[in-house]
Amino acid sequence: MAALEFSVPYNNDPETLTEIFKRKEGNGNRIREIYLSGPEEFAGSGRISPTLGFSDFADAVNRIHREGIRVNLLLNSTCEGGDWYESGILNGTMDYLKRVVEEYGVEAVTIANPLYIREVRRRFPQVEICASVLGDIDCVQKAIIYKKAGADVITPDVNINRNLKLLKKIREITGAELKLMVNEGCLFKCPFRKFHFNYISHQSRNPGKGRAKGEDNVFSLNCIQLTKSDPSQLLKSGWIRPEDMAKYGEISTYFKLVGRTSSRSMIARSLDAYMQQNWDGDLLELMAGNLYSYGMSYLMHLDNRSLDAAGFFEKVTACDRECIDCDFCGRLTEKITKRGVFTSVKMKDLGLQ
Repeated sequence: MAALEFSVPYNNDPETLTEIFKRKEGNGNRIREIYLSGPEEFAGSGRISPTLGFSDFADAVNRIHREGIRVNLLLNSTCEGGDWYESGILNGTMDYLKRVVEEYGVEAVTIANPLYIREVRRRFPQVEICASVLGDIDCVQKAIIYKKAGADVITPDVNINRNLKLLKKIREITGAELKLMVNEGCLFKCPFRKFHFNYISHQSRNPGKGRAKGEDNVFSLNCIQLTKSDPSQLLKSGWIRPEDMAKYGEISTYFKLVGRTSSRSMIARSLDAYMQQNWDGDLLELMAGNLYSYGMSYLMHLDNRSLDAAGFFEKVTACDRECIDCDFCGRLTEKITKRGVFTSVKMKDLGLQ
């Protein structure tokens, strides 16, 4: 069995880095890179993270490099306003990237905007460019365009994570390495997604703005309620179980964990499970985003082992994902989920242990 490699999030908590380093190798697998956003004054990203000054950013990069792990800098905003393409703004971003590459040795950058990918490739031929999952690359056509723009690695849209035939075709036709995102718990084909990430892109430049009033919860609360009204969304979401990663061997052995806004305990837990390719608990406790929030809000429990007995992977990778004539996910969700289960993991995440 081929070794798996992981791209792991940094949540701007130095103690989280310490926990990540303890887990940099395990079960024959290893962490290839740690990804993080830089100071918000230079660029936005796809998450609203705690404020990070340049000196703290530099310290984190140096710590990561001392562990023999690469750094991937996020420049994956989906929108930064109408002046995003003006030469002054563009050149400022490129100057920032030049500094972190030349002075701090940042090896890779993740970008959603293909025009920015093209510019980075032209100016920094030595830097590895990853096309962000926020590029919504869900077909061969988009993948080809991102590859031609200069992407070395593609993180496909999570909505095609279970379309093995399409993923394999993208890899074969583009020649790009695929980095599959395994635990983003968003709604399947979420119609709010692009609006949510446009909002986040702006808020990530001003991480304190709106938080006191809870404005950044508008989209999250919306998706939690939609999941409550249709619990089958728990299984329709595009996550990949720890046990199923090896089944992607002909497509990729490179996987990305979500968690830049997650707690230290959640990041360590998900890293353990995916590194070991095994999880005996509640699958929702490995998920980020909507599914994690839903699980915590209603104390939901989705037994991971029950999915083995149900032949889940084989079923969902063979269906057409239209969900019109089939209620497999709905019936299975009703059978294997429980409500009101207050686990020790939930207690720890809430700071009660």
